Amino acid sequence: MRSLSAKLMLGLTAALGAIFFALGTANLRLLRANLESTAVVNAERMADVIFRSTRETMLANDRAGQISLIRSIGAQPDVLRVRVFDEDGAVKYSTDAAEVGQRVETSRSSRIYHTGKQRAIGVIRPIENERACSNATCHAHAASQKVLGVLDVVLSLEAVDNTLATHERRMQGQVIVSAALFTGLAATLVLLLISRPVQQLAMGVRAVAAGDLSHRVEFHSRDELGELAASFNNMAGALDTAQRTLEQRIQAKTRELEAAREKLIHSEKLSSLGQLAAAVAHEINNPLAGILTYARLLEKKLAPPKPALDWIQTIQHESRRCGDIVTSLLSFARKQNTEMAPACVETIVERTLAVTRHKLDMQAISLETDLQPMPDVVCDAMQIQQVLVAIIMNAVDALGHGGKLWIEAAVDAARARISVINNGPPIAAQVLPHLFEPFFSTKAAASGVGLGLAVAYGIVQKHGGEIQVETGDLTKFHILLPLEQRQEQANDRREEIHSHR
Repeated sequence: MRSLSAKLMLGLTAALGAIFFALGTANLRLLRANLESTAVVNAERMADVIFRSTRETMLANDRAGQISLIRSIGAQPDVLRVRVFDEDGAVKYSTDAAEVGQRVETSRSSRIYHTGKQRAIGVIRPIENERACSNATCHAHAASQKVLGVLDVVLSLEAVDNTLATHERRMQGQVIVSAALFTGLAATLVLLLISRPVQQLAMGVRAVAAGDLSHRVEFHSRDELGELAASFNNMAGALDTAQRTLEQRIQAKTRELEAAREKLIHSEKLSSLGQLAAAVAHEINNPLAGILTYARLLEKKLAPPKPALDWIQTIQHESRRCGDIVTSLLSFARKQNTEMAPACVETIVERTLAVTRHKLDMQAISLETDLQPMPDVVCDAMQIQQVLVAIIMNAVDALGHGGKLWIEAAVDAARARISVINNGPPIAAQVLPHLFEPFFSTKAAASGVGLGLAVAYGIVQKHGGEIQVETGDLTKFHILLPLEQRQEQANDRREEIHSHR
């Protein structure tokens, strides 16, 4: 039996049954004793009545009248037998003629025994030697004789037993009905006060075990079960909060790991492409220089007429353009010396704007700056300026003619943040993941080779910072540089870079 409610109800039913049985048994015993005491009293009264009724016939020595009277009394429904014993214990008179002359033990004054199918009670009444009896002329006895004989009256206890049986049946019915009522009441109380709360708690435990930490037990009481329910709800809430916190931390760590993985892949890609670019640039730089030199010599020595002069000048122009591409490749691939020193961010921004302002003015781009005070940043000021120039020029190309550009600088989470913001078209979703890849560009082929942002990305990484991009109504490039970097750490980084050259 696994049900707590069933166990409680079975235990209560057994306990109530035992209590009612014990009470009924005690009641029956008490009733039996009372009825038997009443029967003894009635038998004694009957014996006294018989004695008083036969006294006159005994004094007159009227044996026939005495026997007739005894037989009349013995014929009563509840009277089984009436006997008179002499002083020697022999039956002198009896309603049963077969007993006359027999000797019977008469030491007990009253007794209860079975006579075949029923119980009987016998009462002995001694016949004392009264003065009238000892002086009677008919059968005088010596005055010294105390007892002349014994009167024995045996009454039936059938009525008593029937009463007891009837009461016992009533008692059994009352016990059954009372036990049923009390059991029903107890079952209702167990169901309302114990079974339902325990079932709700069990369902809650199973729900939490299955992973539903939002489950709560919905009952309120001030007893121990109520306290247990409140504790369970608190525990489930704490587990739910802990799980949510853990999931959030896992998601955050996953995002961080994914970002770190992407950065690592990007760095490896940049390194591989840098090595390839250096090799390609080295191989084609000398031939390009020869082409340009001989084209210039042809122009000077031969002074060719048109259209040959135009062809030679086109060769020179394209050679210079190829030379610029090679220079960009070398700039991307070369591990430049990084001169780390404390620098003022406001000064870096002002120098960058001095270089790019003419471009902004030519394209009618308005400019706003918001440079908040901050401590100096340990960095290579020229390289950070190069990063800003690359980002600003990309913003100018995106804006075209007109538009607005913002330059902001502030401290953000123990890092220096320099933001370049424009209100040009947003960056396409398919372009954003490739923004800092080498040779990736959305411009026309003659406008560049797609190395500006890649070089800027590499410079910021060498400084221990990062570049973040937001796009939408406004496109924002955030350059984040650490403020805690010390001069010694910067020099160590620079020495490490030189050692790998």
